[in-house]
Order: sequence, then structure tokens, then C-alpha cells
Amino acid sequence: MKQDVLTFDGFVSNVQYTACLAEKLPEYDFCDFDINKARPCGKIIVPDGSVAYSKWVSPKRTRSYPFARLYDILNAPKRITVIPVLKDEGIDGDLDRIQFSTISWMNLFDIYIVLAYYESAVRNSRAGQSKRNKISKQSFSPDFVERQILDILKYKNSALHWNFNLLETSFVDIYRKALDSYQVISRQTGIKMHDRKAQEKYLEKVRANFDDFKNLSLSGSKNASIREAAVVHHNEHLSDGSKVRLNIRNYLGGVYYLTADEVIKEGDRYVIQESKNSTKGSLPSLDDIKDGLFKIALFSNIDALLLEGQKVDFTVRLKLTGKDIYGTLFMPCSSCELDRFITENRLNERRAKVIRGLYDECLYNKRIQIHIAPNQ
Repeated sequence: MKQDVLTFDGFVSNVQYTACLAEKLPEYDFCDFDINKARPCGKIIVPDGSVAYSKWVSPKRTRSYPFARLYDILNAPKRITVIPVLKDEGIDGDLDRIQFSTISWMNLFDIYIVLAYYESAVRNSRAGQSKRNKISKQSFSPDFVERQILDILKYKNSALHWNFNLLETSFVDIYRKALDSYQVISRQTGIKMHDRKAQEKYLEKVRANFDDFKNLSLSGSKNASIREAAVVHHNEHLSDGSKVRLNIRNYLGGVYYLTADEVIKEGDRYVIQESKNSTKGSLPSLDDIKDGLFKIALFSNIDALLLEGQKVDFTVRLKLTGKDIYGTLFMPCSSCELDRFITENRLNERRAKVIRGLYDECLYNKRIQIHIAPNQ
């Protein structure tokens, strides 16, 4: 099913946000830290302080909730995220590589990128996969990750400067390390990988003109946003809104193409809304909620939003729908309304804690609204 699509242009200069649902981060001494053994996010302790980290299992943003992990480190003063430059699952599996729009997200949130590669894997032996050309249990090169973390700890400039310098000086070399590593993995496992020649052609374009990396990535990101904006997903309980594309620029002139689940016009104001739904529980999973919050954290920091060249008033909202919810709750609201909703829905302690955290999210951050409703 297709739906009308509205396209907005926006500008973001700085992102400030307080993540009220962020979990306590496990701590690791740097001398004992191993990226492959560590939890998806945490805190690395060094002699003169600490740095929060998260790690991605794929450079593709739609896999395994990387934004939920990033949300958990937003409150830390210094943050890094470990992203594989390339992930090849074998010729019968997926092939993903990092996109420039991902770097744009990290730049805006002042998150330093550790660009990593996988150095080991095994043949995929899961049921139904054992006869296919696929690998699994991929592990990063831990020494390579550790060296970059050490460099970041000494680095005095912003994450934006680090990330751009990393891409311009090291992207091609790290990408080639990944390709070399996959050749070794292929020989060790007997699994055929994706064609290296096609990857080398891509690298040659990047080497000849680094802007090609941006242009190829942005073109793919833009096309993906158009496709996503045109489709209504079955699990999105959208009501009277339109799908929305957001073409966002930063102060360096960079542009990235995003989508939100819908935009609703309420009087003279537009509401940019992310929607999360649960068909089994009263609330979506906590990872789902954090994924939505990370996205609206950026949307809420848009300095100016334009529709057809005209500046418009706007707010952002996370809509959560679930099974067996009684009534609706719009936040920000009074504490009495919040308590009444929790009591009437007989929410357990865990779910009540999440809703109280969302209540605080609205209080501490500008433009944030939360809407909880039944999914029928």
C-alpha cells in the first residue's frame, strides 16, 4: 500500500539531548578490553577517565538495533562506536558496507568512529544454512580496534574532525584489509565470498576521488529513503498522517536523507512521528523504543524545517502502540495523568519504569512528545 509523501528540508547545527532510558553501562579496564568479548555497549576505563563505546555487528543501520546501543551512550561525555567497514556473509548471504549517511549521524552526535574489519569466521552450520555459501560468528581484529581507541583517547579535536580524517586517510586501506581478510576466511572455511573485482572497482572510484564515496553512499541513501517513505509497513499503526522524507543539512554543507514514519498536520504545526508497535505486549521492546528515541533526538534538534521553501513550525513525537492498552497517554502531561494511566493499565514495575522514563524524556528535552495508545 502506498501513501502520500511530504518532503521537508532541514538544518542541524548541534545536537543536545538527555537520554533518560539509558541503561547503566558495564565497565572494562582498557588493559582487559576485548571488543569481541565485550557487551554491545559499555564504558572503557583509562587512567585519566573513561570513554563510552558501542559496537555494530553490520555497517547497515537496519540490522540488530545499533541506534538503541548508541542511545545508551548518549549521556557520556566522550563516545566511540565500532563499525565494520564491510561485512560479507558469503556469496549466498548479505554484503553490506558503511555508508556516508552513517558517518553523518555520528558527526552530528559527536561520536568518534572506530572503523574495523572482521578477521575470523566459521562456516554457517545452522539448520537450513549448512549447504549454502555463508559464514557466521565473525570476529573483529581486536588489536586493530584497540589501536584506534588509543589514538582517539589522545585526540584533541572533535569527533567530526576525527571521522572525516579517518575516512579520507584510512578508509581505502581498511576496506582492503577487510577484503584480504575475507580471502583468508574463504580459504579456511571453503566458503565463496562476493566478487572481489567489483569491490576493487568501487575502491578505485573512491581512491580517484573521495567525493565518490559520499556521492555513491548518498545516492543509495536517498533512493532508500524514497522507497521507505513510499511504503506503509504492516506493523506501523499509522492514522491520519503522510509518509515523510527529510533532507537534512549540517553547517559543513553535508546532506543526508532520512525518513520518519509519518508527519501529521495539527493546526499550523507539523508533527514528525516515529511509530513503534507491539502485537504481543502492552509496549514495544525497549530496543525498539530506544531506536525510535535516537531518531527523534536528531529530529528534535533541527534548527529550521522548510516545506516547499517555507519555514514551518514543528514538533516530534514517538508513538507507541501495544496490545491490551486501555486509553491513551500524551506526554508531556501531569504526574497525576501519568499515575492514572499506569494504574488503569495495571502495568508491572518494569513497564511502569519505562513509561516514567519516557515522561522524564519529555521534560528534559525540547520538542519531544510521547503518545501511547492501543494498536487496534
